[in-house]
Amino acid sequence: MWIKRVRAFVGDDNLDLYLLAVVGLVFTVLGITGLVGLDKLASAVLALLAILAFSQIKSRKLTQQINRARAGSVVLRAEFPPDLIDRRAAASDVLLVGLTMTRTVQGMRTDLPGILKSGGRVRVLVLDPADEALMVIADRQRSHPQEDVERLRRRIRTTLEDLAAVRERHDGRLEIRVLSSMPPAGFNCLDVHKPNGVVCVQHYEFHPEGEAGPIVVLSKEDAPWYRHFAGEAERLWESGADWR
Repeated sequence: MWIKRVRAFVGDDNLDLYLLAVVGLVFTVLGITGLVGLDKLASAVLALLAILAFSQIKSRKLTQQINRARAGSVVLRAEFPPDLIDRRAAASDVLLVGLTMTRTVQGMRTDLPGILKSGGRVRVLVLDPADEALMVIADRQRSHPQEDVERLRRRIRTTLEDLAAVRERHDGRLEIRVLSSMPPAGFNCLDVHKPNGVVCVQHYEFHPEGEAGPIVVLSKEDAPWYRHFAGEAERLWESGADWR
């Protein structure tokens, strides 16, 4: 029985702290009673500080492991992250995939010229407003009963016209495509090939009461899902047709 206790004590993660406390207490008593000289006490204090430093290193490593584990976990959100707009404006490679993208494109009106002038690339993929069957399917899935197929079509055409106007006024790589099928989700892919890249995915639910969800924000630490969703967005883009 005592052997198991000894093994448990030796294998305890806090063994170094136990030893530090015991040794510190012993030398404190010896110093008070005068049984140990100042030179030996000084050496003991240095040894105790070294043990404490090793303990701190171990604690920091454990903390880093926990932080990495948390960073790599996928979190389902009810709303878009508050810094998404700023990160989109600062990105040099942007891929946007969605149904109408009206709200997103309108919010980027002031950011698009700067991205294009600095040599950045922006790609936008929305539903094909000329595809009547697709418009009917998309309208049935949306949550706004006051909208009809024609209003949905106008929203998409407004997005396309706004993008075309920006492309005409500014030089740069602004590419626009339309999709002939319903995408499974909306995508904001920002600087995917850079260390600080982000992929924001919004699940398109049927008749959502508010913002469709869940929303997932992924970074490179979220492998393999970061590459998975970035690849899906690229495949959707490749399946689209150029819009003039």
